[in-house]
Amino acid sequence: MQIFEYPYVIITVLVICFLALVLIGLYFTMKSVKTANGTVEKGFCSTGKIENDFEKIGEERKNRCIVYVSVSLDGMKRVYSEPKALRMYEQIQKILLQSLCLDINGEISLYGKNNFVALNALDSADIIACIEKCYEEIGRAFAAHDAVNIARVYFGYHTTSSNEVSFETALSRAKQACSMAEDREVLYCQWDNSNGKEFERKIKIENNIQNEIDNNRFFLEYQPILDAKTDNIIGAEVLSRLNSPTEGILTPHHFLSAVNNVGLNEKFDYYIFEKNCKWISNDKQQRRRYVYTINFSRSTLCDEDFADNIIAIVEKYGVDYPCLAVEILEDKELTDSEKGAMTKNLTRLKEKGVSILLDDFGKGYASFDDLAELDISIVKVDKALTQNAITETGFLILKNIIQTAHDLGFKTLCEGIETEEQKLKAVEAGADLLQGYYFYRPMSVARFEELF
Repeated sequence: MQIFEYPYVIITVLVICFLALVLIGLYFTMKSVKTANGTVEKGFCSTGKIENDFEKIGEERKNRCIVYVSVSLDGMKRVYSEPKALRMYEQIQKILLQSLCLDINGEISLYGKNNFVALNALDSADIIACIEKCYEEIGRAFAAHDAVNIARVYFGYHTTSSNEVSFETALSRAKQACSMAEDREVLYCQWDNSNGKEFERKIKIENNIQNEIDNNRFFLEYQPILDAKTDNIIGAEVLSRLNSPTEGILTPHHFLSAVNNVGLNEKFDYYIFEKNCKWISNDKQQRRRYVYTINFSRSTLCDEDFADNIIAIVEKYGVDYPCLAVEILEDKELTDSEKGAMTKNLTRLKEKGVSILLDDFGKGYASFDDLAELDISIVKVDKALTQNAITETGFLILKNIIQTAHDLGFKTLCEGIETEEQKLKAVEAGADLLQGYYFYRPMSVARFEELF
């Protein structure tokens, strides 16, 4: 007797399979809804609810404040571990919930991967106090977990009592304010008419950046790098400045995002590198005694022709390879194929005598994997780790990073030193090279040559 002789058995099996698939689908649907809208237990609501309540309160012409929060734990994941970083992220969520929902209308929503949107009725002074208290609580949470606070948290907010301002407009303004806070490397920023004009200025710079490069409106400044044992200058980091005919003298935080946003990283990087080589060639005997580090975007370093292009520029100006150093920015996470191309390029340049620096270690995409995979010469420790070394935990972290680098055969450069105490701690931790405002600020070519 075969089972197919009984059709009802086949039907029953098919029905059971169908029901199982339905249940599985419902499970994942509910899970995705929870992820998108938050959960009652966590106290987070959906962004849709915040939008409805914003419009409802606006009809009553009451004060409304939209806060946009950007959170990045990339540096945390690389200095510690991903599980520990996720635990800290959960702590940050709880602190944001407690700090930003302080009135009857207060509520907060998860927004995207690591961002948040909050609504409350606080005025500007109160929301600033809340943000500052919030960040202090985050710092205490990190300390309680024996970790240095290297999370990148930025706040942008917009307050209004006008019912003519829609939720979409208020949220857009809060996002712009958050973006400006990140550009300025400050904790928070409020959107107002002046900031709105600054954002428009940022867009204007983006629109003109191609012409600024073509018209050679950039010039160089230099920030000295010192030997930690002797305090002697051994070289300098090459920094770019823009002399805009409409905006005046601009520093990188005003224009680098524009370079990136319009896809000119490669053109800009080669342009600045060639300007520095040309400058060295004008007085080779004096200038070749120092090492000049030039920043390169990771997208440029992945260019298949990168090494060939750099070698062509160096040969064009007859510059000695050992007085040049390529500094790997932490601006992009790479795929395996991209990392392979970058590794090949850097190895070829290092064979020529060019030094390779891994910039901002501990901040963004620079990780312990890079130490193992890339043929680098110097690890440049992020300023947050250097400046936190004045604490007991921070000092141990810095010391261990430096020791790990030394064990792998790399030198270390501690940047961002602004006080004597930070300098002494960096030296005590074993740093080889030092850089920061405590010694020298970025300076003109003429001023740098005086130091020779």
